[in-house]
Amino acid sequence: MHRTVQILAVVALAGCATAPVSFQGVAPPGLETAYRCAVAQLNLMDYTIEDGNLEAGFVRGRRQTSGVVQELFTGAAHHDILTASVFDNPATGNTHLRVVASRVADHDIGLVSGLDDDEQQGENQIAPSDSGKADAQRLLVNCGVVAVTGGSTP
Repeated sequence: MHRTVQILAVVALAGCATAPVSFQGVAPPGLETAYRCAVAQLNLMDYTIEDGNLEAGFVRGRRQTSGVVQELFTGAAHHDILTASVFDNPATGNTHLRVVASRVADHDIGLVSGLDDDEQQGENQIAPSDSGKADAQRLLVNCGVVAVTGGSTP
């Protein structure tokens, strides 16, 4: 019994690791060039651009990662979300590119929610997927960032 409680505690703590993960590095010079590269990479990796603004220096893309069977049984669609930020550092003159990987579960679908007349349940942030973290690193490398750092919460 005591061992079962310990295992459940570890599983519960692992499920709580929902913080986004950030990767970053110095990109080739030019804020607009880095921004356009980030947008292009998100599109090439099949992310749908949700929001973005060159003047603000960010773009956010979303890609569904769950299958139909999983959605029907869990009532949730899982989406990887990548948010790329570009900024020039006036002290060094370098252009920086940062990509934050996160993941959400949209609970407004499936058999369970289809039988429920309640209002929409919304999204819950969950731990970033391995594929989302790999996509964040790939975006940076494909945009010319040589020394990618990070892998921690922003």
